[in-house]
Amino acid sequence: MTTVRFSVLGPLTAVQDGTPVPVTVGKLRVLLATLLLRPNEVVPADLLAERLWGRRAPANPRKVLRTYVVRLRQTLDLRDVIVTMPDGYLARLRTDQLDLLRFRALLHEAGQAADPLTERRLLHEALALWRGPVCAGVASETLQQIDVPPLAELHVHTLERRIELDAGLGEHASLVAELQALTAEHPFRERLWAQLMTALYRTGRQAEALETYRTVFRLLQDELGITPNAELRRLHQAMLAQSPVDTPDDLSDPPPPIPPRQLPAGVPAFVGRADELTALTAGTGAATVTGDAAATGVAAITGAAAVTGDAAITGAAAVTGDAAMTVSAIDGMPGVGKTALAVRAAHLLAPHHPGGQLFLNLRAHSQDDPPLDPADALDRLLRALGLPGEHVPERLDDRAGLYRSLLAERRVLVVLDDAASEAQVRPLLPGGGGCHVLITSRRRLSGLDVTHALSLDPLPAADAITLFARTAGAGRVAGSPRHLLAAVVEHCGRLPLAIRVTAARLRSHPTWRLTHLLDRLGDPRQPLRAGQRSVTAALDLSYRNLDEPQRQAYRLLGLNPAADHAVGAAAALMDTHPVRTERLLEQLLDAHLIEEPAPGHYRFHHLVRAHATQAAATVNASERRAALARLLAHHARLASEGTQADGAIGFRRT
Repeated sequence: MTTVRFSVLGPLTAVQDGTPVPVTVGKLRVLLATLLLRPNEVVPADLLAERLWGRRAPANPRKVLRTYVVRLRQTLDLRDVIVTMPDGYLARLRTDQLDLLRFRALLHEAGQAADPLTERRLLHEALALWRGPVCAGVASETLQQIDVPPLAELHVHTLERRIELDAGLGEHASLVAELQALTAEHPFRERLWAQLMTALYRTGRQAEALETYRTVFRLLQDELGITPNAELRRLHQAMLAQSPVDTPDDLSDPPPPIPPRQLPAGVPAFVGRADELTALTAGTGAATVTGDAAATGVAAITGAAAVTGDAAITGAAAVTGDAAMTVSAIDGMPGVGKTALAVRAAHLLAPHHPGGQLFLNLRAHSQDDPPLDPADALDRLLRALGLPGEHVPERLDDRAGLYRSLLAERRVLVVLDDAASEAQVRPLLPGGGGCHVLITSRRRLSGLDVTHALSLDPLPAADAITLFARTAGAGRVAGSPRHLLAAVVEHCGRLPLAIRVTAARLRSHPTWRLTHLLDRLGDPRQPLRAGQRSVTAALDLSYRNLDEPQRQAYRLLGLNPAADHAVGAAAALMDTHPVRTERLLEQLLDAHLIEEPAPGHYRFHHLVRAHATQAAATVNASERRAALARLLAHHARLASEGTQADGAIGFRRT
């Protein structure tokens, strides 16, 4: 049986039964390199196309890609190595067939070594596999900018650890020349400078060690405007005092990178949503909790994924098997509890994503800041994953590619809160693997490919009453007639935000009773507000994010005294063609500012209706009279034709 062995830790090479086999066609080299840098992992066709052509993809990239795969298989007889998968291609390789796999295996063994001598031997063996820069000579700018840097970083980190072990055996003199070359190649790695200073000092070259400090001090000042780190300064002071220099603390093997744990705390009185939580956590084994445990955020969850293999080296959770990415999108009107549900689900899912949990507010509806630009969002995500700021690429596409690369072998949970649009979210999605993404948005993200799409409704009455009672405090509502509690939550539209605001007001006014609270809720001059939380403010932000034709439609609908809005009546108010009117109504529906209780019929949630009525007050008098006159004429025409008028009982489409 023919055996092919590959090398990527240097120039890309292939050896078949001991004989080098040249791969000279540029695009085939890029294709092969991209697959080899992700061994035994499904590489999506889109990612392969990105590495092959960048922004200059052909008209039908998947068809051309299939042709390249066939040619590559034929060139190296790789029918059993390059496997076609539903979403891309996979290079199926044993550890002895690829130097990258062998390197990672040796690092894993070194990390498990029982003594420094064994660890040192294994690291020397691992580093001997490197013959130069990763995939040197492979002509793909995207591959060189995104796929190569993480491996180059791992290489230098391994060198630093091996040098420390060599120094521990007293080999300082033999390390000086190597460290001088490494500091020239990596001038901003302060750990290497500290190792060089230590090696010089311990071989009796104190003056050179002090001059080395002055060199790095000037370099960091001139290039970055910073001073050397605390460890370098400590070494410098010890050398000036001619004190013994121990191995610096930061030369010891650093702990694995700490996975990000960015989830905010859940709301203290989470109630209901059991079906929604079941849908969001399906297939993970996460336990959904109801009752008091749900209210306090306590859950007993088992079955967390095991971390094995390369995860011991990188601090990431290794993804094995056929794990697929899950994307869940939660949409709903302002105040319906999207973020609370997402955070609750995220805490249930967290144990199954040991690679970390990322949380990012995309600020679609921020009072003070514009929506987060996707490039800025990726910058934050990359830094949260441990990437130094100076390594974050400039271009959006490069940042997105590097982000996908960093997540490719991790089980990471990503929560994207308050998304503005599909375009904002799309670059922030991982490329695959065992990642899970939760998205919240006031808009339906219908243009996004998701695993689960969930539109939240207001709470059922029983859950709404429970939420109000828990938030206000049992002592504040004890013995209260249930019909009064039901009336309060109905005034709140059974929206969690409105219920929490109202309960907080009752809790902060010990002299109030439910009847007094109900009187205030019935007064339109008393907005639902508690501290910084306000239902009106939340609706204001949704209104502000509409474009002007949508805002005008919203204001004019606020003039209609009827409960429902059919297309014909709305067209009369807006003075637009029914087709255009229906499009505007659908846009308001997507923004969750109106509801569609029946096909062709639209209505406001009653809290939104109050807000729309306030917005309608800004319509000038002449425009208001004209709009109402058109609406009356529409009703008169329907009546004269013998059609039931679309009054308070509802509107016909016509």
